[in-house]
Amino acid sequence: MQEEDRLILESFRDELQYGRGLSPLTVKAYIAQMADFIQKGGSFVKGFDAASMREYLMRRASGNLSPRTIARMVSCFHTFSNWLMETGRCDFDHSQLLQPPRIPRSLPGFLGVSEVKSVLQSYDLSRPKGIRDRAVVELLYGAGLRAAEVASLLLQNTNTAGQTVKIMGKGRRERIVPLPPGTSEHVDVWIHKRFIYAAIKDPGTLFISVRGRKLDPRDIRRIVSAGVARAARAAGATPHTFRHSFATHLLNAGADIRTVQELLGHAGIGTTQIYTHLTTEKLKGVYMKSHPRGKK
Repeated sequence: MQEEDRLILESFRDELQYGRGLSPLTVKAYIAQMADFIQKGGSFVKGFDAASMREYLMRRASGNLSPRTIARMVSCFHTFSNWLMETGRCDFDHSQLLQPPRIPRSLPGFLGVSEVKSVLQSYDLSRPKGIRDRAVVELLYGAGLRAAEVASLLLQNTNTAGQTVKIMGKGRRERIVPLPPGTSEHVDVWIHKRFIYAAIKDPGTLFISVRGRKLDPRDIRRIVSAGVARAARAAGATPHTFRHSFATHLLNAGADIRTVQELLGHAGIGTTQIYTHLTTEKLKGVYMKSHPRGKK
């Protein structure tokens, strides 16, 4: 990699991490793709245009990548190319000439209330680890948090008496999320057991490992997987499944979509609206079973 290209990539990393406050995993993905573009013969200072981006995308697409993956690559080029123009490194955003592939919009999977309960009740509350793991899944479902948000939630931002947590979400957007009484209770029990795992150098996060380190999203996924494995009715559920279930159950119970948007921390209402398709499907099912005109 040429020195000038390397310096540009480092500046882009700083912008994503500090300027835009993106998560470490997102920053890593952006930088990995742009570094791959360079390694496959591209350059940010010589011939960085729509043709060079298309050539890269066609080469990657030949490896049987999914349309969704290619679309993410196009999105990365849009972000990078726009940043080049904003910082005066080029006069035109060449990525405007790129079109992402069409992606069929899939509805997120979700669990029924009884299925959620079967996972929550699978953790052994006679052990500190089981208490912690139950509290983790309680927050994923009871507050609709992302795995990364649960992992990074600070102890000082957890108010079980007031039944709220303060979350720093995507794009460094801060929000206050209320906790149901049951969720708050399980989190409070963990807080009173947390000292058992606390090390001399405490990371300050609500959830820590048996060695006292901060959990990461992979740890959250393993905690969920363990509970799901013991609750066969919830097979295939991931941390995000509980977030999807949170949103779906709220809307099914009559919650306003704007409220759900705020609780989930979505920047725009469009992301939240996908859940209305799920509730519409439920309404259709009720209609087909109950209304005289819905029966064959």
